[in-house]
Amino acid sequence: MLVGVTVSGVASALPPLSTLLMQLMLTQMLVQIPLIFIAAAFWSKYLSWPTGTRWKRWNTQGAPGLLFSAMVMVYWMTPIALDHAATDSLWETAKVASLAAAGISAGISWRMSSGVAHAFYVGNMVWMTITAGMLYQEATQRLCNAYLWDDQAITGQALVVASIILAVTWMLILAGQTMRPLPQRD
Repeated sequence: MLVGVTVSGVASALPPLSTLLMQLMLTQMLVQIPLIFIAAAFWSKYLSWPTGTRWKRWNTQGAPGLLFSAMVMVYWMTPIALDHAATDSLWETAKVASLAAAGISAGISWRMSSGVAHAFYVGNMVWMTITAGMLYQEATQRLCNAYLWDDQAITGQALVVASIILAVTWMLILAGQTMRPLPQRD
């Protein structure tokens, strides 16, 4: 799985696939951005930080790293960031680098943090993505110059649906982890 996600993430960041994915707002936001983020998060498992490092002390219990990750992800949902990334290769490079850093930070921080921090992070990302999706689909004019209004509305709908699927999936995973069989009497 690691190899598949890594190949997909790297391929989505390099031409010609990156050029193809950038043509639609939907594929940039719901394919390319998550692939890069998830690939980096998977690779974070293989990174170890010495205990005395400044980053490890700063990221105690993982909350600051998750916050950094959320801020990067939210930034790349904004119309101005999407426009710049779609039209300028330097911005596209910055997007890939920042998403990789956010994925690594989220992966490391997730393992360091508690269930409460997990719930806050996932809940926060879900409501922000739903809000962005609703704004994109309810806007009466184009918010992104690089994309057509129809593409914006479809992306908004897809963001809401993807967020709901993510929330339900996460809750089902949690339910599966917390369900314990009843003790059996002999």
